[in-house]
Amino acid sequence: LESIGIENIIKHEKELIEYGQEILQKNNSVKLIGNPKKKGAVLSFTIDGIHAHDVAQVLDQYDITVRAGHHCCNPLLRSLGVNATARVSYYFYNTIEDIDRLMKGLKSAQSLLGK
Repeated sequence: LESIGIENIIKHEKELIEYGQEILQKNNSVKLIGNPKKKGAVLSFTIDGIHAHDVAQVLDQYDITVRAGHHCCNPLLRSLGVNATARVSYYFYNTIEDIDRLMKGLKSAQSLLGK
């Protein structure tokens, strides 16, 4: 981490999160959950008509790992009217190509699950 530099990691994560957010918003079935001014490299989302656990299972077939569920904030999700979310996290070893693969996997999930 010291050889890469914390500032470089922060810059890279910011680029990834901005690209990921932009790409996810292009899919009308994807709803991003939350948009804080100061955010880490994490995006939580839902896909219309598809449970987050099913999304995670399909993405696993593309070697894409996401977390699915309540993420220890069930009261918040309940107040938002959301059953569960999928959550993707980025770090210095992730690339733009990883986000593009995520989108391919999400399109596959939508196709496979008839949504």
